[in-house]
Formats: sequence, structure tokens, C-alpha cells
Amino acid sequence: MGTMATRGTRALQAGRVSVSFTVLAAATAIAAGTAVALLGFVFPDLGDDAAEAGSVPSRVDRVADLPILPTVLVAVALVLALASAALVLSASRTRPEVVQCVLLVAGPLVVLAGAAVVPHVVTPCLAGEVPTVCEADGQGGFDFPRTVHPLGHALLGWVPLTILYVWTLRRWWPAVLPRWVPGRSSEPRDVAASA
Repeated sequence: MGTMATRGTRALQAGRVSVSFTVLAAATAIAAGTAVALLGFVFPDLGDDAAEAGSVPSRVDRVADLPILPTVLVAVALVLALASAALVLSASRTRPEVVQCVLLVAGPLVVLAGAAVVPHVVTPCLAGEVPTVCEADGQGGFDFPRTVHPLGHALLGWVPLTILYVWTLRRWWPAVLPRWVPGRSSEPRDVAASA
């Protein structure tokens, strides 16, 4: 009985840290996107050195095109979610626990993939050129300017999908949410939490 209780406690701890890393990834994406946008606003010619130097990417292009830190944080969240799910499923495989584990593991994947895809689907740039928001992308379409691009991904992808992920867990497995999340249940409502 003690081993099952320890396993359930470890599963919840790993799940809570996983959710925390996913939320931290969204916050990091906002911070990085805002920093790049402010740099582009204050120093509008900062990214133009790439055009003059040839194929060497500018500092802005490197930051805008490679959101490393949020991706790394979500990768860590995914590993922790897998560990939590493995601990839960090794103790019990009832339908509610399987659904909870699927939600916990799928969340970081959906946030990561959605943060890359969703902003290009719901962008206001699909309607055409919007002054100061969209510009021609060189491929016959319109997109956010490169200095605002990471902020667009953060606001249209990372943030809404992370909120949806936390809301879904709040509905289906509130015990796995960290203590700082509003609406988190303090009472365990599932076998993994009470084991």
C-alpha cells in the first residue's frame, strides 16, 4: 500500500511540474516575442544586416525563427508528463486514468505544434496587408513583420493553447494542477491521487 501511495504522489508531483513547465514556456514565448518586437521597434534597422552581409542571418532573425527556450521547456514538460502517466498507468488502467494521462501527455504536444501552426491560420494577415501589422512575405502572401513574428506566435498560439490545456486539466484532472492555478482542487478525485 505504501508503494502505491508513493507512486501516486510522485505521479502528481511530476504532472504538476509538467504543467508548470508548459505554462512557463508560454510565458517565455511572450517575453521573448515582446523583447524581439521592442528591439525591432527601437532599432528598426537591426535585422537589415542580413541583407547586406549575404546569407548570414541577423540577430533578430535568429531569435525570431528559433524559439529555443519555449521549445526546450515544453520538451521537458512532455518528458515529465510521460513519467507521470507511466507511474499512474503502472498502478491502474481504468478508463478515467487513461483519459487523464492522455490529456496530460497530449497537452504539451498540442501546445508546441499549435504554437507553430495556429498563428498562420488565424492571422489577420490572411485578409491582406494591414498597415504596421502585416507586410508582404516575398512568397505572394502576407505575414507579420519578422520583428513582430514571435510575438504573434506567442499571442495567437502559445497563450490560448496553454490556457485551453490548463482549463481542460482543471475540468478533467484538477489534482494534477499546481497549487498556484486558480480552481485547483485540493481533494484528490481519482485513484492516482488517492493511492
